Amino acid sequence: MTFDVRLIREDEFESWHALAVLVFGEDPRDDDTELFRRRIEMERARAAFDGDEMVGTAGEFTYRMTVPGGGAVPTAGITFVTVKPTHRRRRVLTTMMRAQLENIRERGEPAAALWASESLIYGRFGFGVAIEGASYTLERPHTTLAVGEATSGRVRLISTDEARRVIPDLYAACTEGIPGTIARTERDWGLFFADPEHWRDGASATRFVTFERDGEARGYTRYRHKPDWEGGHANHELRVGELHALDAEAYAALYRYLFSVDLVGTIRLGNRRINEPLRSMLVDPRRLSTRLSDTIWFRPMDVPALLAARRYPAAGDLVIEVIDDFMGFSGGRFLLSGGPDGAECSPTGRTPDLTMSLADLGSAYLGSPRIGQLAWVGRIDGDERAVRLAQSMFSWHIEPWCTVFF
Repeated sequence: MTFDVRLIREDEFESWHALAVLVFGEDPRDDDTELFRRRIEMERARAAFDGDEMVGTAGEFTYRMTVPGGGAVPTAGITFVTVKPTHRRRRVLTTMMRAQLENIRERGEPAAALWASESLIYGRFGFGVAIEGASYTLERPHTTLAVGEATSGRVRLISTDEARRVIPDLYAACTEGIPGTIARTERDWGLFFADPEHWRDGASATRFVTFERDGEARGYTRYRHKPDWEGGHANHELRVGELHALDAEAYAALYRYLFSVDLVGTIRLGNRRINEPLRSMLVDPRRLSTRLSDTIWFRPMDVPALLAARRYPAAGDLVIEVIDDFMGFSGGRFLLSGGPDGAECSPTGRTPDLTMSLADLGSAYLGSPRIGQLAWVGRIDGDERAVRLAQSMFSWHIEPWCTVFF
């Protein structure tokens, strides 16, 4: 079957949002509809139609993502991708994805990224897992830190109004240079500070805490407090949504605050790094229960522009053949000459040193050291010398991380 994919009109947004939340298993609410109306970029929100019936949704955000070396590249943040349950397995998603990627190409954005609801969907469209994250659970008796307390500074519980003034600039400073980081837009901050009661799952309103030294905020955390009384005894849960710090002292001070909140039995930390520094600070690190998950899926759109935009810790030249089975236009054979001070990349007719899919290039691009593993399991072709060189060039000393959900 064929479906018409087009941008939605303003008067179609309510239906668009209702279909999207239905597919995600929720019920539409007027306040959520208005909240997301303010966040969605209407000029990038589209739907698939079977005649007059809306059967699929998709949108994009206009972002800039930090790459290894500290630069940032325009990146389309794909969001709200759904297909009506009555139209599954009828190529609605494929049709919408082609329309999205063509639009992203026309806009000149060299990359696209998304959070996947299921890990089996997007590999066939050229997206690879570029960032993996972790959620942690820690019981209160095992929160003792092996590092000393801050010799100066203080933690302070602040109001939402003050958080609106302080946190945006602090977030930018704390995440500077981290590959995968997205500069939050005003639309993102609107959602960050939104706190409808039905989002709380029985927990408190959002709390904000900063660590300050010499009158300057050096870090912050955002959390909720969920009461639980078992047999008359407090066993509350602390749900930490975000924590960023400019230095280790601020980082430890914020965790020490969270671990000392009264009546708490369990602390849950969402969307943290796999190599979370907290593990090295705990006296009993084995007690930090860990659940791993893919977070950002990344698709190179303009391979030469992307490879030239980042830095490489080891200098070298590689001819890389990239296979784009879905759209075709991102594939080709490219000569990469890169190092710590810069890089150049251009099409070439030379014999490739490595051959890989577009998705596997996306997996490696932000600095995760996975090229050697992908070659070992047979997903990347190349001799041992080329694989070792690529592993050295693409790996980055700062673990990629993205805390903006879209």
